[in-house]
Amino acid sequence: MLQCKNNLRLLFLSVLFVSCSSNKLLFKKIPENLKIENPEAIIANGDLLDINISSLNSESTAIFEHTSLSKIGTVRTTEARKWEGYLVDRTGHIEFPIIGSLKASGLTCFKFAELIKTKLEEYVLNPNVRIKILNFEVSIQGEVNSPGVFNVINQNISLTELITRAGGFTNKANPSNVLIIRNTNTEIETRYIDLTSYEFITSEYYFLKQNDEVYVRPDTASLAFDFGILRNISSLALLATTILLIVR
Repeated sequence: MLQCKNNLRLLFLSVLFVSCSSNKLLFKKIPENLKIENPEAIIANGDLLDINISSLNSESTAIFEHTSLSKIGTVRTTEARKWEGYLVDRTGHIEFPIIGSLKASGLTCFKFAELIKTKLEEYVLNPNVRIKILNFEVSIQGEVNSPGVFNVINQNISLTELITRAGGFTNKANPSNVLIIRNTNTEIETRYIDLTSYEFITSEYYFLKQNDEVYVRPDTASLAFDFGILRNISSLALLATTILLIVR
């Protein structure tokens, strides 16, 4: 009878341990003075580019603008700018007025702006070119409190910032097995990331790229519960507790 009591107590404590194991510890043993380079966004196929051209003579640059003369000087919403943006096609090019086809994919906004500036100097005196990706978005789903699609105005966001925007992890989240789905123009790339290891911070997946999709998987205990395994164990634990009370 004593051995039976001990076994039942052990079963009860095991279930209790599993049910209380939802605490998450991220970034173990981060070294001091860790420095990470802040990358600039790379233009990719399917991007919508806002290309702003200016010079001392506004009339000389007007022919290169998607925006009509009647709209110059007015405030344009993000959605309106998307309608007027330049689409990077499947070959990585945009069609630019007067100049023609230009290769954009694979360049940073700064480098592409410098390329356009060089082309414009044949027509415009001292042109200034600014480029922004209008449809820089990332999405997250799974075990976060507020899943969804998030616009990134400054074209720079880390995975940890995205998780924060999404309200943080739920109690079921498994931070050691987060899936990132990345479109690399010609193929889809998938990678599982361990957020409990500081090595992740120095990887190419710490900063997200436009159109990255993130899926936070549930932990093993939550999966087992969802499939009924731990539900049955919980029932057994309740039964074991009842038996313990009876045999005392």
